[in-house]
Amino acid sequence: MYPLEEVLTWEAEMSDRLAEHRQMLSVYRWMRMDLTDRRTILLGGEQIDTLALHQVDEALLRIEQMIEVTCIQMNEQEEEVRRLYSGWNALQSCEV
Repeated sequence: MYPLEEVLTWEAEMSDRLAEHRQMLSVYRWMRMDLTDRRTILLGGEQIDTLALHQVDEALLRIEQMIEVTCIQMNEQEEEVRRLYSGWNALQSCEV
C-alpha cells in the first residue's frame, strides 16, 4: 500500500479540495437565495417582465445544476478518502 507520509499528503490535498467545494457550495446557495428573492420581486410587481423572469429562471436552473455537480464531486471525494483510509488501516493492522 502507501507509506504514511504519502497518505497524509494526499489526505491534506483532498481536504483542501473539499474545503474549496464547500466554499463554492456556500456561494452557489447564496446566489440561489438572491435569485429566488429577485424572482419573487419580479412576480410581485404590477406588470411582469417576462424577459427578466425568464433570465432569472435560467440562472436558477444553472445554479441548481452547479450545486448538484458540486455535491456529487464532494461525495465522490469523501468516499475516496474513506476507501483509502480503510485499505490503509486494514494493511496496517495486518502488519502489526
